[in-house]
Parts: sequence; structure tokens; C-alpha cells
Amino acid sequence: SDVSPADSAARLRRLVRSKLLLFTDVRDDPAKFFEAHRVLVDPKTRGPGFWIRFTVQYNLFAGTVLGLGGPEQRAMLGEMQERGELGCFGLTERFAGVNSGLVVQTTATWVPEKQAFVLHSPTEGSYKNWISQGLVADWAAVIADLRVGGKSYGPHGFLMRFRDAATGNVAKGITLEATLRKTTGNDLDNAWIRFDNVELPRSALLNRFAEIQNDKYVQTTGEKMRIEVIGQR
Repeated sequence: SDVSPADSAARLRRLVRSKLLLFTDVRDDPAKFFEAHRVLVDPKTRGPGFWIRFTVQYNLFAGTVLGLGGPEQRAMLGEMQERGELGCFGLTERFAGVNSGLVVQTTATWVPEKQAFVLHSPTEGSYKNWISQGLVADWAAVIADLRVGGKSYGPHGFLMRFRDAATGNVAKGITLEATLRKTTGNDLDNAWIRFDNVELPRSALLNRFAEIQNDKYVQTTGEKMRIEVIGQR
């Protein structure tokens, strides 16, 4: 394909802004949602990586916010769509191997003194890897091991502003680099991502299942947060 990653991303931004398909249609109009997937698989005109880019945007990024987020976070999707903003999905890690998606070593530690989470990649193996749309994303849904009071509560989702809207620079503490050229689908950008003690506000935790109250982890529903919930996206 002669479609560049920049052109491919621009096409998706136009589709997002058009509202022909809403981020919420995966929940509210699934028949339309799945039909869109069938229609958009057209490698000759859109590039072989476009349908993956589309799936990352609608299933993995927006779908994670819909599946894991509270009402205020879900409402943000409409604002993102209005602006044509793109997101990436930070789950897979470099040394996870065949357990990719099941091994999550990136940490998100609640720091009472800061009233914030600190997102960190403690080892090279914990770098997020093969993150589709990672080089152009405005937002990221990042999966990290949530730690509160010295205890691990397992993988949880965090919604973060990945890139400064005014400057286009990635957030402070993020190292972002392109992965190597692929044998096909080079209209899709892929990246590896390292987090170096990136501070996230309390509101970053996707809080359908849990939140932080009085510096403690509090389950908010009868259903616990599980990695399977993330995998459903």
C-alpha cells in the first residue's frame, strides 16, 4: 500500500468526526458496529493496516472506556469524538511472550502525599510493545498493576491524556519510539512505550469497578475487576 501512517490516521480522524459510527455504538447499536467492521476492511484503497487502526480506536480504546469507565469517563468519549481525537490501547508488554496481555508488570502506584497515581515501567520487559496507533494517539487506555498501600490489586485500566493538545508533545515522563518496519501493514504506526514515574490524577482510574477513597482501594460493584473484563474488548 502507498498509504502512509499519517494519511491513514487522518482518514480515521475524519471518520471519527463524521459521527457515522459513534464510539458508543459498540454498546448501543452493535449490529451497525459490526457491519462497519465488514465495510472498512478494504486493504487496496485504505491500506492493509487501516482495519486494525479502526479496531484499536473503537474496540480497544473506546471499548475499554465504555467497559471499565464510570459515567463521567464514558461521557468524555463524546467530546473526544467531536474533536476527532485518537486513542491507543496499552496492554501488551515487551517480555510477556505467549502470555501477552496476561502478564502486566507496568505499575500504577497510589501515592497519598501526591493524591495521584504514579505510572511506571520498572523493567525493559514491562515496556508497552506493538502499540498500534501509539505514535499519533492523543489519549491512551493503559493497563497497569494497581498498587495501593503496598498491596497489588492486579491489572486495572487508566485513561490518560497521552499528548499535549497545544504542542503535540507526548506527556512528561513518556518515552515513545517506533517499532521496526513490518512485512505488511505499514500504513499503521506501531510503537513501544516506556513510562518513567508519570503522575496521573485520581480521575485517571477507570472506576466502574473500583476507586480510591480515603487512600484505600474500594470495590464499587459486586463484580471485581478481572483481566477477562479487559480481554472482552
